[in-house]
Amino acid sequence: MRKAGIALVALAVLGWLFWRTVQSSLAEPYVVDAGMVAEWTLALRGPMQRGAGLLVLQPSDQLRAELFQQIFNRTMESMTSPTVAAMPLVLHAEYRDALGSVLAPPDVLQVAEESGVSAAAPAPVCIGVVRREGSGTTRQLYYAIFDAPEVGRFRQALARRYAEAGGTAAFEPDGFPLVVPIAASDAEFASWWPLDVSAETDCLAPLVTG
Repeated sequence: MRKAGIALVALAVLGWLFWRTVQSSLAEPYVVDAGMVAEWTLALRGPMQRGAGLLVLQPSDQLRAELFQQIFNRTMESMTSPTVAAMPLVLHAEYRDALGSVLAPPDVLQVAEESGVSAAAPAPVCIGVVRREGSGTTRQLYYAIFDAPEVGRFRQALARRYAEAGGTAAFEPDGFPLVVPIAASDAEFASWWPLDVSAETDCLAPLVTG
């Protein structure tokens, strides 16, 4: 009995040490080449294209691939990556429920270009993860948070343009997280939006260039 008790204690200690090692690894900075976050493409996406965003900023595909590999190396979990990594700036749902009543998609793109978004290079902030209970399983999404003042100015300008055009349905320009989805437990990436996360409360590890 004594030997069995010692064995159980040893297993518990080993389990705790393994858990601490995994947690420490997850909290270490993610590092990408500066060139991977230097150039972004502003684009409109149609309702039949996968993803939550009507208007998006797209980084290089190398960024998605590199971060997906780093996440997998740390978690060793089987996950999927989006076909095209894109940062939503205006959601399809926002356009459908409000903006689309008075503005056409090219109008939204024009406001973004006038606000300097097409020249923006969002700065990396951190990697985060959000989990939700599904049917018999836990869904999870790993994402990268960025900072771009141009996007905040754009959404404020879009709200003004919408109001001036006679829009009345609610459109909230503030507090919109700048997130690029990287890896998830399933391919339904659009289902995670609207995403309520922030760099102040939801960062798992820093995202830096080096």
